[in-house]
Amino acid sequence: MKTAVLGGTFDPLHSEHIAIVLKATERYGFDRVILEPTYNPPHKHCRITPYEDRVKMLRLFAERTPCVEIDETEREMALEHAYSYLVLSEIKRKFEGDELTYLIGSDSLMKFTEWRNPDKVAKIMPVMAVPRGDVRAMAEAEAAKLNAAYEGARITVADFDCEEVSSSVIKLYFELKDYDKAAEYVPDYIIGYVSDNGLYSVYSSLVERLRSEMSERLFAHTVRTAEFAAEHAWQLNVDFDSAFLAAILHDSRKQCPPMHPAESYDTLSKEVIHQYDGAEAASDVYGVKDERIIDAIRYHTTGKPDMSALGKLIFIADKLEAGRSYEGVEELRALADKDIEACFRALLRHNYEYLKRSGAQIDPLTSRAYAWYNIAE
Repeated sequence: MKTAVLGGTFDPLHSEHIAIVLKATERYGFDRVILEPTYNPPHKHCRITPYEDRVKMLRLFAERTPCVEIDETEREMALEHAYSYLVLSEIKRKFEGDELTYLIGSDSLMKFTEWRNPDKVAKIMPVMAVPRGDVRAMAEAEAAKLNAAYEGARITVADFDCEEVSSSVIKLYFELKDYDKAAEYVPDYIIGYVSDNGLYSVYSSLVERLRSEMSERLFAHTVRTAEFAAEHAWQLNVDFDSAFLAAILHDSRKQCPPMHPAESYDTLSKEVIHQYDGAEAASDVYGVKDERIIDAIRYHTTGKPDMSALGKLIFIADKLEAGRSYEGVEELRALADKDIEACFRALLRHNYEYLKRSGAQIDPLTSRAYAWYNIAE
């Protein structure tokens, strides 16, 4: 039997997973596609939806797709670290006699050498990488390089592409209870399961509180900032929860009076006071205890020297969210998609030079950040 194996956290199952299953079956004649939900992800350091719920959502898909089967080898093995070479070896034994192919995304292919024992993974069964976005040439070059590097490797690139779908953005829509937007990426039966079982609703009370405390316009900006942050968080290895909380709270005090006398703030500009108050409110009002999140909120307007990955993400998201409209913003957004670190430096430069041209007062932190990143004139 010609069988494809597609693994993943499936948190949640979305349109890209479905497209890979259907297109792979159509183009390569697989008799079945085995979905292998991750039980204990070795590379994930963020909160993951309970395994049982993820499996139930996959079963809803399998009920509607005859070629799909759900396998629970990872759960059965119950490894502390479920590395691919271990799980795939067991799957190969379990489905002995099948002509197996391991399906992965092109993003995983580009990090293949970082896997545990990639040489062993390459030998177990053929690997087919599905390009996500406009990366086919890069993926084909990487596949050729890996085939040359690992003896017995049979790595190819699928002749079809899939769109890049961010599970973090889908989670964001669920947290906001924006089921219309979620429906662009998730089938109705998954939305129903999520709604009925209260999944992805950890921050629902916080969201509703902020919605009631902010103007409609500011809340819309906040949501767009969170959307941008969620979409780009993976580029800086930032987890969803940190990105979401920092983004959703970054302007929580923007429409409020200063919490302290003006002279007590380390700034000469009233425009940046809200970042300091926002950081304080995140901790004292909204109960955030993670100093990384508080720090990202504290400097999201001015920037500062030696920013954290999360700090850079929120700085960028605040200034490049979809509602922003100024000269150069589209170029900066395009750069963010390609190279988020380069985007941060370019945005810091753009922001500083705009303030300088306009004659506006430049916050000392912004000047120091500008100098720190070696882009001062």
